Amino acid sequence: MEASEKRQVITSRQNPFVKSVCGLAEKKKRTDSGLFRFDGIKLLREAVGSDIHIKHVIYREDAESRIADIIGSMAERAVAVSAEVFDKITEEKSPEGVVTVAYMPDKLHRRVPSEDICNNVRREQRILLAESIRDPGNLGTVMRSCYALGIDLLVMSRDCADIYNSKTIRAAMGAIFKLPTVTVDSCELACAVERLKTQGRRVYATALHRDSRKIGDTEIAYGDCFVIGNEGHGLCDSTVEACTHPVIIPMREGAESLNASAAAAICIWETIKAK
Repeated sequence: MEASEKRQVITSRQNPFVKSVCGLAEKKKRTDSGLFRFDGIKLLREAVGSDIHIKHVIYREDAESRIADIIGSMAERAVAVSAEVFDKITEEKSPEGVVTVAYMPDKLHRRVPSEDICNNVRREQRILLAESIRDPGNLGTVMRSCYALGIDLLVMSRDCADIYNSKTIRAAMGAIFKLPTVTVDSCELACAVERLKTQGRRVYATALHRDSRKIGDTEIAYGDCFVIGNEGHGLCDSTVEACTHPVIIPMREGAESLNASAAAAICIWETIKAK
């Protein structure tokens, strides 16, 4: 008899295990349990390849053949569910039939006091700072750009969107499993910026300010970095004042401002070009 024939299929939407997986859609449940969840086969394979500690792989019974190799390597963690139960668990509009529950990689994504930032950032690392980016899709896209273009570390204020939000994970496209992040204990990055400047870095605020220079007119050296601000309100005054200088991305007259993720990609490119 095949392993799939032996495996029991959960058919009740009221099953306690099903309820616990659904509960991970809430940040408090994720924080309390140290677990997070994500949908899709590609992300499952990315997680396995990144040595993320997986607790459960929940799959719709008709999707087993597509992940048979993974199920075979973690049979004790694979849970089959009926189509009706899976529809309750998934957060996707067009699900692939797989939801993974994993332990939060705390060594990859750390929380630290603002004043200790230099103990968690090496001088040779290329970094980007993000303050108050509240939209999880934007934050996920910033993470994706950071990893793709060569940023070594993303530093975030504590009021940024939750990196374990399903929308953040989806937009990050696997970067959640690879890009190190540090979240500081303040909603403002002024203290962290001041500390980073002691490493010899110049830190540029992306902000419309009377003293702003065009980003292309600013000589960026290795180790210099940018701070990206909130989608609607930009950076707080204390962060701008702590930075070396404010910069703007020049745009055609009458154009709407770029969203945080688009602005971040331009700043990341300027950072990576620096020698």
